Amino acid sequence: MNNFTLGFIGFGEAASGISKGLKSCGLKNICFYDSFYNKEPMGGLIMKRADEIGVSLCESEEMLAKSAKIIMSSVIARVAVDVAKSISPFLTKNHIYVDTNSASPMVKEEVSKVIASSGAMFVDAALMGPIPVFLNRVPILACGDGANKFCELMSPYGMDIECIGDKPGKASAIKMFRSIFMKGFVTLLMETMVAANKYSASEMVLDSIAETMDQNNFMETVRLLVTRGVIHAERRSFEMNEVLKTLDEISVDSIMSQATQKKLQWCSNLNLKDYFKGEPPKTLSEVIEGFEAKGV
Repeated sequence: MNNFTLGFIGFGEAASGISKGLKSCGLKNICFYDSFYNKEPMGGLIMKRADEIGVSLCESEEMLAKSAKIIMSSVIARVAVDVAKSISPFLTKNHIYVDTNSASPMVKEEVSKVIASSGAMFVDAALMGPIPVFLNRVPILACGDGANKFCELMSPYGMDIECIGDKPGKASAIKMFRSIFMKGFVTLLMETMVAANKYSASEMVLDSIAETMDQNNFMETVRLLVTRGVIHAERRSFEMNEVLKTLDEISVDSIMSQATQKKLQWCSNLNLKDYFKGEPPKTLSEVIEGFEAKGV
């Protein structure tokens, strides 16, 4: 295996979890810099994690850059650019800077420009699963000019990295767009369960949903729902108005249902029913083509 040091900027749940897994897979040299390492209440927890895992502290970004070949930024999204600007003066062409933050594609593109000015290689890395479950084996989508080298160096230590191109932003875009469904689905379930509980019917409603969802595999279910949905958007928009009236009557917050009604109305206004001559398209690609034909 390669002899190099991995460094983290920020040593929260993600960095500590990945470090723990990498240590168990044989990566000996891991260090970190965290601006809160000596500030309570976070400092105590950060140093406790580091001591338990066997990760060494760097007391400055300059020290981190001198110590590590690969530097993974694991902070909060709103400071991703500032962190890159702060460490970039200490980076060289020998570094690979990996931004793992849950930031927008535009932020990743801005970070990549900051890092490029230092000569270092850049990786936009999207972590596609929960770190406490996967640790270092969390599925990662990676793009940027350093993606292939990052994969080459880290794969021997159990990291699951899929390279998807040289353009920064694509990996984070995929994660962001996935979140539209994953986080939206959770909040739809919350609204559904609260409303159904008013009639002591939560279990029955969920059982009914499960029966529909379990009839086919996921992709076939998506195909059926979307291809028929674009044809019946107008009718379903009116039906959602009745849902909204019901939720108002029983004093249940309806923000998700309001959004559903508005999106169905948006789809109805595209008049895809006429575009497809009243017949549901057979594939999701046809739906996408229909949206594009309508200027979406």
